[in-house]
Formats: sequence, structure tokens, C-alpha cells
Amino acid sequence: MRALLSRVLLAKGFRAAAVGSGEEAVSLAAREDFDAAICDLGLPGMNGIAALKAIKDVRPGLEVIMLTGDATVETAVASLKAGAYDFVTKPFSHDRVAELTARAIERRRLKAKVDELEEADRVKSEFLANMSHELRTPMNALMGYTSLLLEGTYGALPAAQREPLERVLVNSQNLLTLINNVLDYSKLNAGMMQVFLEDFDAADLLRETVETMQSLAKAKGIAMAWEAGGALAMRSDRTKVKQILVNLAGNAIKFTERGTVTLGARVADGDIVEFWVRDTGSGIAPEHLDFIFKQFTQVDGSSVRKQGGTGLGLSITRKLAELLKGSISVESRVGQGSVFSVRLPGVSRGAAAVPAAGAGVAEEVRPDRKVILSIDDDPEVLRLLRDSLCASEFEFRGCLCAEEGIALARRLTPAVITLDILMPRRDGWSVLRELKADPVLRLIPVFILSILENQALGFSLGVSDYLVKPFDRSTLLAKLRAQSRLLGRKVLVADDDPEMVSLMTLGLSSEGFSVVSAGTGAEALVRWKQERPDAMFLDMGLPDMSGLEVAEEVGREPGGRKVPLVILTGREVSPEDAVRLQTQDAAVVRKGALSVAEILAGLKRKLSTLAEARP
Repeated sequence: MRALLSRVLLAKGFRAAAVGSGEEAVSLAAREDFDAAICDLGLPGMNGIAALKAIKDVRPGLEVIMLTGDATVETAVASLKAGAYDFVTKPFSHDRVAELTARAIERRRLKAKVDELEEADRVKSEFLANMSHELRTPMNALMGYTSLLLEGTYGALPAAQREPLERVLVNSQNLLTLINNVLDYSKLNAGMMQVFLEDFDAADLLRETVETMQSLAKAKGIAMAWEAGGALAMRSDRTKVKQILVNLAGNAIKFTERGTVTLGARVADGDIVEFWVRDTGSGIAPEHLDFIFKQFTQVDGSSVRKQGGTGLGLSITRKLAELLKGSISVESRVGQGSVFSVRLPGVSRGAAAVPAAGAGVAEEVRPDRKVILSIDDDPEVLRLLRDSLCASEFEFRGCLCAEEGIALARRLTPAVITLDILMPRRDGWSVLRELKADPVLRLIPVFILSILENQALGFSLGVSDYLVKPFDRSTLLAKLRAQSRLLGRKVLVADDDPEMVSLMTLGLSSEGFSVVSAGTGAEALVRWKQERPDAMFLDMGLPDMSGLEVAEEVGREPGGRKVPLVILTGREVSPEDAVRLQTQDAAVVRKGALSVAEILAGLKRKLSTLAEARP
């Protein structure tokens, strides 16, 4: 049989080497790189399946055709599962064997080419990601200092200088959009984009997006508007939803010469939130609608086109929508404008939408000033933070290395520490671990300020907030102020599981909260009347009454309905209880669905409403 196969393959233009056992085949395959192999299922000693597996171990890319005179479904399936390319029964056609061999060789060649292209794409994506990170750092300083100049931080600005600086800021924002598009494109293609869920108000996000895009619209004489009809609670990745809106709004501004760009949101069917961006621009012809979401594609792709851009914006927007389990569509008429609609799951029915802010306090260094300590290896970032906080109630201290930062934290006991991740010699993650392991420093809230987007890891390690560079200075200042307003707030934790109470108490205490605990519903009501806590964490399954019943009793007391509430449950919530929980404005966390760290993170975000509710 070996001689026959050798003659057949030689006659068809192949060169062949023949052996009589599986052991010999494996040894030969290890020494020489063959284009394909034909293996008999009934080899002496090591059988064909064992030989196939061993050959695949030494030559994973080698395509192996199995040959047998006793064909069964079981042997065919076993061969294919072990990695065989195909299965041929005896007696066989010479042409069939030659054809399969040629196809196996071609398949191997194509797979090698695919591997080569994938590696080239990986290297390209890695280069783009690294390049984009490097570009975002100086952009952060450029935009930050320009904003400070326009706001008069360094003194009154002559009118003749204001317009050029406004143009610098507008074009910096345009450049940042291009940089972000390249970075996001590489992340999405590499499957490295993470989703971080949080509760927020979609209407507030619309307003924030309009404010972000206002300078671009103003430069073209275009009006910006938004409509939502009141607060709209949502649970999704707030950063990515905003990026979708910014991309669509920026696109609308780019292709609108006069009129208005309007952003809107509403609750659609089920738990769907529908966002839309409507413009009065040039519109899109029907024949172009099919490819506007393709990457590197623009309606006018010529080198002399009127509008710039990479052709990535809409492609990234669609991929972001799909990443959030949503969809995007467009309606357009030439000469009348376009409406882009994005439908995303995430209507939050059990909790009020709140911005994702952390919680925690630290001892004040001076009665009138709270110290903010920033650890960042970029001196431009430190100068920008210093200037941003100079007119605030905070006193700024900065350092360029991790060791100095930890030493300063021990000496100053700052109200908040801001921490960069990408630092030489020692990264921010290891600094964070040391801070959280120290019995004194662990009480100090930490804000991550980094070009890396890894909020999930940050919150799991105990950070109070996470801002991606380049960050909005007013947002940072608002978060710092919200953090300081949480000083001395009490949380009632009611659970009949002492371990859960202990874990929750430890986690909340480490964030600067005062915790009162109870093991029954009756005890929780007594503690409520005695302590008047600012928030409640209630187990649904307390031994004497449910956490929901406790909340309803508290709600009947003056001021009780305004207290942020988190309910922990080990079972599915009934439709009736869901309605009652919605009435109580309660966030619901299912036991086992989240880790204790994630439960704490959710509770701390819920408690951030205190900063808005109370001065």
C-alpha cells in the first residue's frame, strides 16, 4: 500500500516519503517539515488516531488525511476530532487521493498566509494603540492649558487673543477625536474593548454631550439642542454611550453648514433606550447609505474632498453600539438632513440614575483646605492639575514617582489621591495595592487618572473613581467636591449573615463611611430611628420581615423616602415586589451574581447621590 500511494502521488507531481509505523511517522515529521501527510488508521503498534495526535503535537499546522479499509461513523468522527483534514476509505480512487492531497497543501498554505496577515494586523493594531496613547498625553496638556487661558486662570485675556485660542481648542478637540478613533479602532479589532456598567441619567448625558460639542458647533455658526422630557434612568457603559453621541454629533456638525443639530433620548419598547442625533445638513443619497458604516469609507473619498476625517467614526460608532448589545440606523434625505438612531438596552427600573462617583473621606490637613495629592510621572499633568485647583478650596501637592507619593501620603494624609497607571519603574496598580494594604492610607479615596481604560480592574481594587485622560477639569473638580461632601455620612447595613455584615462594614469603613448594623428587620427599624442613617443596605430575606418591608416602614417616617436604598436578594424578584421596589427607588443586587467587591462598588455609586442631595 505504501508503494502504491508513493507511485500515485509521484505520478501526480508530488514527492513522497513512506514509513511503516506511527512511531516512524512521528519521528520523521519532527525532523522534516512536510506539506501534507496520509496516515492509515490501522497502523501496527501506535494506531492511526494516536499517530495523528502525535503528529499534530509536533507539527500543528500539518494537514493529515486518514486512510482506512474499515470505515465507520465512529472512526470518521474520531479522526476529525483528533484534527484530521479528511477521511478516505479503501479501495480509493487515485484521482481522489491526489485531489485531497492538493487541497490539503493549499489549505495549509492559506492558513499560513492567514496567520501571517493576522500577525501583521496585530502588530499594526499594537502600534496604533501605543501611538495613540503617546499622542493623547500631550493633547491633554494642550487642551487643558488652552481652557485655563480662556477661563482667565492666568489673568484677563485680551479680546484679540480669545478667538485664536478658541480655534486652537476647537482644532485640538478635532485632533483628539481622530486620535481616539484610531485607538478605539485598534482596540475593537483586537477584542480588547471592555464594557463597564453603571447607573446614570441619560438626559444628563445628553446635556453634557451638547456642552462638549458646543465649541465645534459655535465655530460653524450652528445651534445645538437636546430633548429628553425629564430624567431618564439608564444602566450601561456611560463612557461608551457618550462616545457614540459625541461621534454622531461631531459627524452631524461636520456635514451641516447652517441650522441645528439636536440630540434626544426616549424610552422605547421594553428596556430599550433610543438615542437620536438629528441635523439639517446636506443629507445622504440612498445609494450611499449601505456603506457609510464601513471602516475607512466616506461618501466623498477623494483626496480633495471638502470634509476631513479618517472614515472610522461611524464604523466605530456601530461597533460600540453592538458591543453594548444595541444597534444603529439612519434615515436621510438629500438637502434636508439626517437622523441617526441608536437603540441600546439598559433602562434602569430599580434605581435612580446617578453619575458613577465613588465615596470616601479623609482627615483634613488644615481646617480650611483639603489636600489633593497627585502621583503622576508627567510634570505637565501635575502643573495642569495645580493650576486647575488653584482657585478652589483644595490645596494641591504633586510628585513624579511612586515612592515619593506614598511617603507624602503618609505625611500629609490627603483628602484624595489621584494616581496615574503608566509610570516608569513602578506602575500605578502596585502603588494602589500598597495604599490599600496600609491600615491608615487605605482610608484615603483614590482617583485613577490615566490614558488606560480599565475601570473594572480599578473599582475591583478599591478606587473611588476613574477618569480617562484627557479628562474634563470641571468634571474632576465636581467629583472632588462630591467626595468631600460625604464626610461623616452613615450607612445602615441590615443582614442576618454576620459574614456579609462584616465584609460590608469593612468595605464601607475603608471608604470613610460610618456604619451601623442590624441582624433583623425590627433591629434595623430601631437603629434607623436612633441613628437616622444617610443610606440603607437591606437584605431582602431578613428573618422577621423582608428588607422591602423595612424600607416601606422607614418610608413612612419624615424624610425616609429620600434615603438611598440598596436591596440584596437571593431569589428572583416577583413582579409585585418589583413594582414596590421601583416605588422605593431601590437598587437591587442579586446574591451570587456579583462579588462582594462589585456589590460594594455599586453601593458606593448609589451613595454618591448624597453629594447632590445634601450640601
